[in-house]
Amino acid sequence: MKLLKMFVASTIIASISFLASACQTAATESCEQQDMNEILNCGSEKNVEVCCETGAACVYKYNGQEYPDTDEGLSDLADALGCTYKSSLVDDEQKELIIKNLIALKDRARYVLR
Repeated sequence: MKLLKMFVASTIIASISFLASACQTAATESCEQQDMNEILNCGSEKNVEVCCETGAACVYKYNGQEYPDTDEGLSDLADALGCTYKSSLVDDEQKELIIKNLIALKDRARYVLR
C-alpha cells in the first residue's frame, strides 16, 4: 500500500511538471498582405506579404522569394517591385514610397501581435 501511494504521488508530480511545460506559449505569427499595384499602378498585381513572429524579425515575401526586414532587404524588394521609368529622380521617389508602404504593412502585422 505504501508503494502504491508513492507511485501515485510520483505520477501526479510528473503529470504536473509535464503539463506546466506543455502550456508554455508558442510563438505567435501575424501576416499582412497588400497588392502593391494599388500604390504603384504598374498594371499588374504585385502581392507582398509580411509575416512577423513574436520575438523574431519580420520577413517580406514576394513572388516566391523572401526578403529580410533590413535596409538592404527592403531596397532589394523595392527594386523587385518597381516599375521602370526613364527618370532616376522618379525611380528614387518611387523606391522611397514603396519602402514607406512596406514598413506600414509591417507595422500593421506587428500591431496584431500586441
